[in-house]
Amino acid sequence: MAERPFVLLSVATSVDGYIDDTSSQRLLLSNADDFDRVDQVRAESDAILIGGNTLRSDNPRLLVNSDDRRAARVAAGKPEYPLKVTITASGDLDRDLKFWHFGDKKVVYTQYR
Repeated sequence: MAERPFVLLSVATSVDGYIDDTSSQRLLLSNADDFDRVDQVRAESDAILIGGNTLRSDNPRLLVNSDDRRAARVAAGKPEYPLKVTITASGDLDRDLKFWHFGDKKVVYTQYR
């Protein structure tokens, strides 16, 4: 039987279960160790999926930051960075978003053709 896909969800939450607040600033709920763990998870992943609203509000680069981890990906025959994927109902994504300007391939899923 063919190997099934493996999906991992990575999210930081506050003690009371929130992932964001109502301010316009990005809420950081993680520390340096958390960011390093996320970098490791990204390095081991084929793709990184992000919702359109999070993409617009946080404007992340979605990269593997560690030089050693990127080198290990390349040595394993993988691209330097995982595929970046976003899902957006409107398709309204600013051309200045970091999503477009860092990393390798990108995929956008939308309800429009």
